[in-house]
Amino acid sequence: MKIGLAQINSTVGDFEGNTQKILAALEKLKAADLVVFPESALCGYPQQDLLDYPSFADKAESYAERIAAKAPGANFLLGSIEKNRDSGKPFRNVALWISNGKIQARYFKRLLPTYDVFDEDRFFEPGRSPLLLDFRGEKIAVTICEDIWNEAGGAKLENRYHQTPLADCKGASLILNLSASPFEFAKIRSKRGMLESISKKYRVPFVYVNCVGANDGIIFDGRSYVWNGEGEILAEGKSYEEDHLIVDVKSGTASAEMLPSSMEETREIYDALVLGIRDYCRKQGFSSVVLGLSGGIDSSVVACLAADAIGVENVVGVLLPSRFTSAESNQDAIEMAKIMQNPIHIFMIEDVFQAYLRTMSKAFEGVAADVTEENLQSRSRAGILMALSNKFNHLLLTTGNKSELAVGYCTLYGDMCGGLAPLSDVYKEQVYALGREANRRLQRIPERVFTKAPTAELRAHQTDQDTLPPYARLDAILKKILEDFQSFEQLVEAGFDPVEVKKIFHWIRTSEHKRFQMPLGLKVSSKAFGIGRRIPIVHEFFEKLDASR
Repeated sequence: MKIGLAQINSTVGDFEGNTQKILAALEKLKAADLVVFPESALCGYPQQDLLDYPSFADKAESYAERIAAKAPGANFLLGSIEKNRDSGKPFRNVALWISNGKIQARYFKRLLPTYDVFDEDRFFEPGRSPLLLDFRGEKIAVTICEDIWNEAGGAKLENRYHQTPLADCKGASLILNLSASPFEFAKIRSKRGMLESISKKYRVPFVYVNCVGANDGIIFDGRSYVWNGEGEILAEGKSYEEDHLIVDVKSGTASAEMLPSSMEETREIYDALVLGIRDYCRKQGFSSVVLGLSGGIDSSVVACLAADAIGVENVVGVLLPSRFTSAESNQDAIEMAKIMQNPIHIFMIEDVFQAYLRTMSKAFEGVAADVTEENLQSRSRAGILMALSNKFNHLLLTTGNKSELAVGYCTLYGDMCGGLAPLSDVYKEQVYALGREANRRLQRIPERVFTKAPTAELRAHQTDQDTLPPYARLDAILKKILEDFQSFEQLVEAGFDPVEVKKIFHWIRTSEHKRFQMPLGLKVSSKAFGIGRRIPIVHEFFEKLDASR
């Protein structure tokens, strides 16, 4: 039995473009007995509230019929959505079994994730029964993504659902899974372990086909897999790019040599961010990006990621020095631009800053200078960058990282301005690691950028650590709060300073309104700022965590 794995990059709502990808994949995989596409390959994932428009489901159904008619000789499973013709929620997440030019059977996804970035229970009615296909002497069980995640290895989801779809697949000689599983570095190994355990438990070949690409801030890393019934991996799809594989699940032969991914955290995150930037630009119609180059690590890393995503010739760097910008910062930004052979535009912001101060002088008279004047510099830069973005249709990349965004060490309508925030789910210490990874690929970032003290340079002799704890310590605390959901008591018991922990909880709470207005970010962790994290702006919970002490 030769199975074709069509690991394609679909765009949400692009029914015509996705249809052409699907038909092209069927042609490439025509030697396969059966082809498997990812979850929602026809309509893209996630659809979110586009499902409020009745024409969305109408198009999904009509295009599915069109594809079936255009591929009369192919046998394939295609992920899509359909209207629910029974009682319950209005739609179904469906795998269509297409053979002889017609839709022959349907499998409805049974476990609907409703956590983090997933919100499927909002629109979809879960399926209640398995689908076992009799095909060329095999009994093939069909599943969709989450249906397998409450098996061994998916411990987080135990007891979340009232069904165990794979338990109904006993007697199958082959299990297939159509998936749209977003990238998180920590999930790579756990997913592989889960798939291996499934193949061992049911002792049949297991085929997992994942989508690839980025839609908004969600990145799909591909990595489709085929396992035999002894828990041995037979094939692995490419990471971060489309792939088309044919695997004979009985003999164990594959159409391409298996090239396992690195599994090294920094490399994986770097590749994921490159894909996220590339796809956002491509799918939104941007051919170039602009960003402020400060000579610091954050902007340097974003420049490298953007260059690797869309080509260095399409990355516009802008140096925006003020009276407080050090000679070293200017030199590092200019040196990097020279190394990348990329022109750098220089705009002195002093005149704009002075105009702000003159305009506000009467209102500010008799009031000491403070962070307000610092923020006016940041907003002066933002105005120039946004003007370049508007005039030349560049996508403005904001360069803030997760550590700064978490504690509010950023300026609303200043350095937070932009259309995409590539580092918003990357802690400061990780940014330095990404910089080293960028230089491992191609030496671009000057060494001094890694060694000098990080600074916003909005006042004389300023460093980040004037206000914040050292980033190594700050990042450790932030991860435990934001991703591990630890309390004040737990952090103190772990040995962290209670005064510092309380201050960080306070910063997180009082900065929520900033993150609510931040640009779209790219998700690489288990809990990113964005649609998967919905914390009230007005609350006092964090302030009360230490009330018992």
